[in-house]
Amino acid sequence: MTQSESIKNLAYTLIIILILGWLSYIGSSILLPIIFASLFAFFLSPVNRFFSRYIKIRSISILCSFLFIFIIFSFVTAVFSFQLINIIDSLPSIGENFRLGVEKLLNTISNKIPYFNLDTNTFFKENASNFIAGPLDAISQGVIVSSHILLNIALTFIYTFFILLYKRSIRNFAIFQFEKKSRHDVRVTLHKIQETIQAYVGGVGIVIIILTILNTIGLSIIGIKYAFFWGALAGLLAVIPYVGTLLGGLLPFIYALATTDTTWQPIAVIIYYVIIQQLEGNIITPKIVGDKVDINPLVAIMSLVIFGTLWGVGGVILALPLVSIIKIILSRFESTLAIALLMSSSIDSNYNEFKEIA
Repeated sequence: MTQSESIKNLAYTLIIILILGWLSYIGSSILLPIIFASLFAFFLSPVNRFFSRYIKIRSISILCSFLFIFIIFSFVTAVFSFQLINIIDSLPSIGENFRLGVEKLLNTISNKIPYFNLDTNTFFKENASNFIAGPLDAISQGVIVSSHILLNIALTFIYTFFILLYKRSIRNFAIFQFEKKSRHDVRVTLHKIQETIQAYVGGVGIVIIILTILNTIGLSIIGIKYAFFWGALAGLLAVIPYVGTLLGGLLPFIYALATTDTTWQPIAVIIYYVIIQQLEGNIITPKIVGDKVDINPLVAIMSLVIFGTLWGVGGVILALPLVSIIKIILSRFESTLAIALLMSSSIDSNYNEFKEIA
């Protein structure tokens, strides 16, 4: 292949990537429920197989699988709802209490560290409107976003049902797009993708449970109300790699500022979540999730930024499993094996493999 042909192929590849990126961006409301449904169908397959042993009508066995997940989801939602109702009831007083809490915290910092010279009166005069308008805007936007999320959840469940119902035909359609000599490799690739998704989702679920328990215990010791709610919320936010746990700690910190009479409790919340973040990032997630998603940190961060830009929060949640699937597919072709190796978490120790490819 001449140099001009290589440049032409590179140009074509970049154009295709840009077109696919643009289509993904403008079609996010269509694509996201389908992608979530596909991943959920992969994860739900073992549950569906269990029910299929005893219920031979496939549509009913799939509905039983949904019912099983729904019962678990409903139990968790009910526990959340009781505490959320109490938190919502106290919202009217939280705004002013939050202002007082921030003022108390800034005064404490200013007294302990005079170098900062924090003028709380000037700070609140300049930002008073934000303390009032901010929460109201967040609530109004939350209602709009929530309705959109509910619609996407409904579509996801509908798509998941039909993907499970027609999974054999969909799988065979994908396999028979390739030549006969390649079909065995395609079957192996699809099986590996399914194993990866199931292992990743299961591992993340265990991490969420562990973090929920640790967060709840920690917040209870600190003395924060509704510790289970804040702890579970932070645990769920752990699906966002690297920053999810810290984001989950921001909300109980704000709540502690608004509802506690001491300065040490909000500070203790931040310190505790920083410690939990270190435990989660260096011990809990690597030990449980391990190499189920074999992606190095650089590619992981880039994927979070790219998919987050394209699809928002949904893209951030989907980034790692999607990039992991892409890596599995790339590793099956000799022409793209080098890219798959470049994405691997073991690339630093296995750099000599590029010589073998060359």
